[in-house]
Amino acid sequence: MQLVRNITTSFLLTCLVVLAILAIGQMTQLLRQVASGQLPLSIVLQLLGLAVPTLLVMVLPLAFFFAVYLVFSNLYRSNEMVAIRSTGTGLSGLLPSVAAVAAGVFCLELILSLSWAPGAQRQLQSESVRLANATAEAMLQPGSFTNLPGGRVIYVGQPVGKNSHRFREIFLSIAQGDQLDLATATYGEIKPGQDGALTLVLVDGQRYLGRPGQNGFKVLSFARYRVLLGSPVTSAAQPGGINWGSASLSQLARHLHGTEMRFAVTELEWRLLWPLALPLLALLAIPLAYSEPRGGGRAAGMLVGILFLLAINNIVIYVKEHMMSGKMSVFPGLFWVLLLILAVATYTFFRRSRDLPILPVWPGRGAS
Repeated sequence: MQLVRNITTSFLLTCLVVLAILAIGQMTQLLRQVASGQLPLSIVLQLLGLAVPTLLVMVLPLAFFFAVYLVFSNLYRSNEMVAIRSTGTGLSGLLPSVAAVAAGVFCLELILSLSWAPGAQRQLQSESVRLANATAEAMLQPGSFTNLPGGRVIYVGQPVGKNSHRFREIFLSIAQGDQLDLATATYGEIKPGQDGALTLVLVDGQRYLGRPGQNGFKVLSFARYRVLLGSPVTSAAQPGGINWGSASLSQLARHLHGTEMRFAVTELEWRLLWPLALPLLALLAIPLAYSEPRGGGRAAGMLVGILFLLAINNIVIYVKEHMMSGKMSVFPGLFWVLLLILAVATYTFFRRSRDLPILPVWPGRGAS
């Protein structure tokens, strides 16, 4: 059917345009890291490819909304909608064609949101950690002082053996305001930690806390002292010490009971929200696309739709943060936002399908 082809074509083109805009922004950030020496240029395209599934989760609903809007707007302005209605087919009769395309996009969005995008995020985090660890290890030049993140200065002596991760004569200075924290060791060894971070383990050394001759100065002997060099795979700043955005479905299922239940439920609702909202946004786009064949204001409906989507996005973020912090119940949680979208979409579609203005006209005013 022609309507199905038009929506599909518009959706693919809109999806490519929106994705290209977001990808350019992502590429700019990566190139800044390349310019500062944090990333090698050869890995940029790989990291960008891993970020694409996460971008598509937000791109697909927006692209489908714009595609439906543009197709129906053209039908109104070219008088084709008048011809369609003359055959006895109203807006409701066109819904099956829209639903046919929406079903395919919905399945793709569901796979992206539940599995593909979180998996890509896990790979992106692992690759970022690998690069950070390799950079941190490469910074350790035997026989020289090296500045590490966090205001730390480290000195390592010659390696023990060829291609060895052990170094002799370690010196470490950690800046903590006016408090001095120095450490020396006979040798140190680079090891990956249990959390995936790259660490330097100092063996047989001493720590000097404070300034000599002042109160609180201490000298502590240690057998082993662990110093973080790289970045961990999971961020302890996230609730429960788990990166919920990249957690697998099986990992979320294991946390559906217990103290971390609200985090897992919130993440599941977040992942289901946009696939379920996709057909509702398409239903909303149809009445917003209405325009007079020879009238102006073609972009008015799109502007209203964009403002509505921005408001919904802000509401969703607000509700998600309060669910994570325990200030809001997880049921119905984010799903009440779907009810809001459904109510607005149903109301506007009902009014437009009966040739009524979207907003009621007060007595004494002309109909729009």
